[in-house]
Amino acid sequence: MCRRSEGGMKGFRIARRLLTAAGIFALAAVGYVLIGKVYPFNWGLVLRYYRLFLMGLFVTMKISLISIVISFFLGLLFALMRKSKIEFFEDIGGLYVWFFRNTPLLVVILLTYYGVGTIVNLDRFWASVIALSLFEGAYITEIIRSGIEAVPKGEIEAAKSLGFTNFQVFASVVFPQSIRIALPPLIGQFVSLIKDSSLASIIALGELTMMARQVGTRTLASFESYLIVAFLYIAITTIISTLGRYLERRLAIP
Repeated sequence: MCRRSEGGMKGFRIARRLLTAAGIFALAAVGYVLIGKVYPFNWGLVLRYYRLFLMGLFVTMKISLISIVISFFLGLLFALMRKSKIEFFEDIGGLYVWFFRNTPLLVVILLTYYGVGTIVNLDRFWASVIALSLFEGAYITEIIRSGIEAVPKGEIEAAKSLGFTNFQVFASVVFPQSIRIALPPLIGQFVSLIKDSSLASIIALGELTMMARQVGTRTLASFESYLIVAFLYIAITTIISTLGRYLERRLAIP
């Protein structure tokens, strides 16, 4: 009976999602038809520049993946500093989080490229990567710190009573559990990072949004260009979110 009820609930959820997707598609189709009456869509002209969209997509993914890796390790480092018993390290971690969580990403990108970049000769790509990594790392710091604090104290004390060193306690008990706990907000932050990478267009980096702007300027079909960009971002972030949900199920604490 339980298996039948579970199967029935699963089938109901799938049917509900399909119905919701069909409803959204129908609304989008109606909206497209209504807009098409006042705006002459010209998809053929825009799609001739598909290579520019692919180039922009490649740069966006490259920026995002590098920034995700760097921001994660920055978040881990500063989370440990925030939890340090040494006040100097704790203060540095707090200042880092305070500054980047209270400064708009657009300003961080401009400061990195036009400020630091002019001193150390940073190109647009690496200026964007550094700005994104520093900015998102501040949020990841707080996510990981919250995950560490959520690990039951009893398990830490039990590991210490077994003779584990502080490093062994962190590596074997605290870190694995804190990452499992922090995984859902981490995935959300990674998705946010991918979307935030579009702000790199402000320094004329040839990522997806910048390429769409160029295509719109050449074809005078900006609406179509940005619709393509929106679809591509939705596709990327949906894939990341789906992978995140899969990892959550796989790594869920029983």
